[in-house]
Amino acid sequence: MIKVDDGEMLWHNDGHSISLRINKSDVEILEILCPTGRAGECHHERVGCVVKYFIGRFGLDCNVGVCQAMPNLQICWSLVGDPYEIDACQLWFVPLEDEVFYAWLATKTT
Repeated sequence: MIKVDDGEMLWHNDGHSISLRINKSDVEILEILCPTGRAGECHHERVGCVVKYFIGRFGLDCNVGVCQAMPNLQICWSLVGDPYEIDACQLWFVPLEDEVFYAWLATKTT
């Protein structure tokens, strides 16, 4: 697992992924995979995995990256806000396939 703190957001690269399907002109989320379960930093006592919770609720609106749609998309995620007030938080994710984000991430983890 890689965690990168850029001073404003803590990015987690811990194996979360989403399964996608292209249906005509729509990109549909089929499944949100959490590799860590209750042991991960994504776990919240009330909602379970925050990545699943937010993407399940808001879909691709949580995405701040750009890449080609593919069946399985590895993502990094960041939760902004006070986790004790989960409904006042925002979760953002970026696909690892996003070239700009990946290049930035590589500079932070070397």
